[in-house]
Amino acid sequence: MQAVGDLDRVRVVQMLVFVAGTPDFGEQSNVADAAGELLIEVLGENGRHARTSIGVAGLPLDTPVVIQMICTAV
Repeated sequence: MQAVGDLDRVRVVQMLVFVAGTPDFGEQSNVADAAGELLIEVLGENGRHARTSIGVAGLPLDTPVVIQMICTAV
């Protein structure tokens, strides 16, 4: 955080969400929406972003969700 200063100076540009699940699971976008809503709650308008959600058969270390974010300082 020293490079940016504080959270008021962070803007989320894009979020990529990988969700592990079975072939019949189709709620990846709901998982990504929940993460996005949290960012907006914490960062306000700076938390609004473009996002992509992708369903996968598995993730490293049996992690259920992996989120990659591109952020910028404002």
